[in-house]
Amino acid sequence: MSSSSTSLFFFFFASTFLYTSSNSFNITNMLSQNDDFSTFNKLLSQTQLASTINERQTITVLALSNDALSSLSDQSTADIKRILSLHVVLDYYDIKKLKNLNNKTVILTTLLQSSGQAKGRQGFLNATVLKNGDVVFGSAVPGSILDAQLIDSVASQPFNISVLHISNAIPIMIDANTDSPYVAHSPLPSHGNDDDYDYDEPPSPPSSAPAAAAAKAPSGVKADSTNGVSAISPQFHVAFALLMSSFWLFITVW
Repeated sequence: MSSSSTSLFFFFFASTFLYTSSNSFNITNMLSQNDDFSTFNKLLSQTQLASTINERQTITVLALSNDALSSLSDQSTADIKRILSLHVVLDYYDIKKLKNLNNKTVILTTLLQSSGQAKGRQGFLNATVLKNGDVVFGSAVPGSILDAQLIDSVASQPFNISVLHISNAIPIMIDANTDSPYVAHSPLPSHGNDDDYDYDEPPSPPSSAPAAAAAKAPSGVKADSTNGVSAISPQFHVAFALLMSSFWLFITVW
């Protein structure tokens, strides 16, 4: 293989690596494989939550079947977006991970929490393993009923995205303890005896997230970058180095 051919090979390899790293999954395509979630899939696109999900690197979607979504038929698009945002967990959880929770209960952070629209504990979910091994979900607002049961796994791509089928929609409850909203990445709320719960902090957003999000972070809230420079994953560094070296070789040989 000539030097120019070698350079071209590395150029296309690096370009492909960069593309696949930033487009690791597509929730719309994953849900389209199962007609039982066609309405849920459509609503994710209509509310633009699908694109938000695809921008994340690690996420869990609690999917609702067409029948389970009938309870939201009279809701506005804005309200549906808020409700479905509560069904998107900012970390990876598959069935095995849920059934092996250390304290049998974990408080999960959702997209609703990161939106800044949640008040009190509205943006958090409670996931609990019952004595019979079943996993149930509900709002983390005190007094909420945990009645959304985990049914099965729809699709997964460890450890980036997990799509889990749950029995019914989880409502946004009113937290009587506070009227002030929690902002993105704020400290997780206390919940009775903290020794009884695990608290799951979401991973940092991908480097492709708009820089404006960090710029708008409230005072006292740590942004996901240092000194205003966005965090770049190690994979991106490797791919970028390959891309630049191959480009330099290509110019030199050409």
